[in-house]
Amino acid sequence: MDSQQNITDPLRFEEIDRAQSVLLPVDIEALVSEDHPARNIWSFVGRLNLEAFVEDVRATEGRAGRDAIHPRLLISIWIYAITRGIHSAREISRQMSYEPGLQWMSGLRIINHHTLSDFRSRNEKALGKLFEQVIALLHMNRLVTLERVTQDGTKIRANVSKKTFSRAEKIRAHLKLAREQMEYLEQQAAQEQSTRKQKAARERAARERAERLEEALEEVQRLQREKKNERDKPAQASTTDADAQFMRTSDHGVAPCLNVQLSVDGAHGFIVGVDVVKQPSDSVQLLPAMDRLKAQWGSYPGAAIADGDYTNHENVLGMADRKIDFYGSWTGRTQGQRGRGAQRRHEDYDASQFRYDQRRNQLVCPEGKRLSYRTTQHPHPGTELYIFTAKGEDCRCCEARKDCCPDLQIGQRGRSASVAIQAVAISRFDRKMQTAAAKMLYKTRSQLAEFPNLWLKEKFKFRRFSVRGRIKARAEALLHALTFNLQRLLRIQPALVT
Repeated sequence: MDSQQNITDPLRFEEIDRAQSVLLPVDIEALVSEDHPARNIWSFVGRLNLEAFVEDVRATEGRAGRDAIHPRLLISIWIYAITRGIHSAREISRQMSYEPGLQWMSGLRIINHHTLSDFRSRNEKALGKLFEQVIALLHMNRLVTLERVTQDGTKIRANVSKKTFSRAEKIRAHLKLAREQMEYLEQQAAQEQSTRKQKAARERAARERAERLEEALEEVQRLQREKKNERDKPAQASTTDADAQFMRTSDHGVAPCLNVQLSVDGAHGFIVGVDVVKQPSDSVQLLPAMDRLKAQWGSYPGAAIADGDYTNHENVLGMADRKIDFYGSWTGRTQGQRGRGAQRRHEDYDASQFRYDQRRNQLVCPEGKRLSYRTTQHPHPGTELYIFTAKGEDCRCCEARKDCCPDLQIGQRGRSASVAIQAVAISRFDRKMQTAAAKMLYKTRSQLAEFPNLWLKEKFKFRRFSVRGRIKARAEALLHALTFNLQRLLRIQPALVT
């Protein structure tokens, strides 16, 4: 009877009560393991000198007011967040309520996103000093030698929309409205019943908008002055971030970006130089990068490697003046004047086949006709191009005319040819880059220079800036470079971190 009753009675299970509130003890030290990245980051940052970050701290012992948050905590939080691909201050603040590493660092405290964002934006100079301090530590341990560096740039999208770009006329109209709005707010300030804080907020917003428009107007005027062809499209600038420029991206598109320049040491691949520029071209960034390394370390690197974007006559001469052994490739180098019909001309009558008569300062063509000196051109720094021209009557009756100058309409002047005289530094560079040793050394460029760019974009998800303005963007780039160097140090010599 009992067995039958047990079979027919309803089954009984434990109930789940999600409506209850439970107070649980939390062992903060047990949140993360002994080898957790959060512990390594906290330990490493604790060894650094952070005096540059506390200059504006006003909270002192014995005085009223709230305690300041230690910069060690804020720096550690940002580095740890970047390792996890997080760049948003709001997202970091949100995850501090449940992510073990952030909870351990802050002691279960949730830091407001404004505090995190302001720390990153307002400490560009202090972050620069911290970055130099880390490089000095690596240099002391022979992990950075500066015997050979590479230079490369990568385009990071700016925190603006394409729709914010306007021409000068539209920016002037917006600026006029912004100034009128500022005057209106100043007139209404005494009449409104709103609080002082609300009035200040509205006035500050109007003032900042006017300042952004003034910066955009200055930038668009500068870009217009730099245009070489008046028939080009009128210059545009962003009314949100005047430093953003349209640049070619790695996906072959065009987008508002900033150009992040990285100098990488050849010994172990640590980033030793960081800058953010608004110029799309890399061609003018090599010499300033070397000068920054000289200012930081007191001497130039022994050698430098860069791709074709940096290889031009100005840089070759500049690197020679600085006694830096430069390795690069002449991508897109101008090959001098070939003249009309050069592609149809027979190779036997190429300008290289003409003989120079130094005594009479003339060129002698393969048919024995003489070309007299006409003018000198300077197509590039360090290069002089001497132009020689034959008499029209010599070319008109020449049997080789069809092979030598097939498309030339001969008048008083005939065929022209040129002789290029290069500076000694450029000739030496050309000869050096033809050697097998230089070619082998140049092949190491990609693995040294491009690896950090790849790591920052793929591992750290650093494809778009979270801040606006070149100075703030440089602070964000410095944080990413610091994080990259710390992770690399953990792999190469973890004893310096832990």
